[in-house]
Amino acid sequence: MKAVILAAGKGTKFYPFSYYRPKPMFPVCNKPILEHIITSLVKVGIKDIIIVIGYRGSRVKNYFGNGSKFSCNIRYVEQKEINGTANAILSAEHLLKEDYFLCIYGDNLFPPNTLKELVNYWSKLKKKGKRVDVLAILYKVAEPWRYVTVDLRDSVIRRIAWKARIGHYPSNLALTGLFIFSSEVFSYLDRASGIIQEVENGVIPPEEYDVIDSLNLMISEGCKVHGLVTQNWWVDIDYPWQVFEANKYVFNEMARTLTKSFIHETAKVSKNAKIEGVVYIDENSVIEDNVHIRGPVWIGRNTKILNGSYIYGPTIIGDNCVIGPYAEVSGCIGNRVRIGHCAEVSGVILEYTWIVHYCHVVGIIGERVDIGAGTIVGTLRFDDEPAKVFVKGIPKDTKWLGNCAFIGDYSRTGVGAMIMPGRIIGPGSMVGPGVVVMKNIPPFKLVLRKEEYEIRDWKPEIYDK
Repeated sequence: MKAVILAAGKGTKFYPFSYYRPKPMFPVCNKPILEHIITSLVKVGIKDIIIVIGYRGSRVKNYFGNGSKFSCNIRYVEQKEINGTANAILSAEHLLKEDYFLCIYGDNLFPPNTLKELVNYWSKLKKKGKRVDVLAILYKVAEPWRYVTVDLRDSVIRRIAWKARIGHYPSNLALTGLFIFSSEVFSYLDRASGIIQEVENGVIPPEEYDVIDSLNLMISEGCKVHGLVTQNWWVDIDYPWQVFEANKYVFNEMARTLTKSFIHETAKVSKNAKIEGVVYIDENSVIEDNVHIRGPVWIGRNTKILNGSYIYGPTIIGDNCVIGPYAEVSGCIGNRVRIGHCAEVSGVILEYTWIVHYCHVVGIIGERVDIGAGTIVGTLRFDDEPAKVFVKGIPKDTKWLGNCAFIGDYSRTGVGAMIMPGRIIGPGSMVGPGVVVMKNIPPFKLVLRKEEYEIRDWKPEIYDK
């Protein structure tokens, strides 16, 4: 069976991290979302993979190539006009000649067991002689109104509703982005209407050629659309803060395999360092005196943790990083990151970013960002209210997240900049010394602080009173 991964969309809700990359290339635990998906496919024996690319698609091709490094064969199809998932799948029709194929949305994350569960259940239905036009993975959610939900009866989907109002959704079972399709689906994808028609009265429908519209059409014309409720975890990454949830699940998966500590024979760990819990320390890395590591912690190759630093897990630190001295770090730290002395850093830090001395930074920090000395990210509002993140001018509820900032790729802060909780700094923007960021900053802007000074004479005579 072949697999199609949809990775063409712009991911506008994922701003500011979707400007320079397609969202499926954003790292979760230091690996792109797409790499997690491809690894899961290979683990269940699916190695013939088609990736539908579009926006910034060259970054996908640059990273994965023909797939040989990932033990699979990858071919690429470009979605010329990015106008929905139905059109995206249709663009790969000429490569899908067999009766069935697997389809995955490129911003979905799940454990490999979910794919195994999907394929096994499909095989079971076929052996029983059941008609299977579509098989979709479903996931039980706590807030159904935020998702596409389904009416499921006797394992068959009767209706699919797009983000129905509270109290009007058909169930608490969300439609994920994992499917097995028969070739029957192509004629229905071609008939997608250009809007998602199944919405509540008074709700504005999304204007795109979406699989949901095609599936509802299939159901209405007698096709069999089956649903399988998974007990595994699943994360649909729409907004940047959902990366934290994805990291949590992937860290748990990684921790299950790290049953005891591993320290490469070429790594150098000081006798005066303190290590608690399990750690993985790769080749040529150095752990200096008075470093305290509390696992689970993964440290890559050629990385230095300098004197007096504190690393607490779950944390992954990439290759060729320098941390400290006396820094405190947790979260996901990419390759070639530098974190200076007495800096406190927590969250997701993308590769080649520098955070220098005396900073306190919490959040998601993009690629090749330069954080100036003494930059502070506020982690608690002075009015004790929860932080709101504004996306396209609309406040988003992130009550489970905590307070942090989102700093886009290739941006910079000056000495003593302060960023309020929940604020977004656009890619390529510069926040000058001493600036207090109270509102989101658009991309490619320079923000400077102006002050007025009063200058008085100050002579020795003033002391003669």
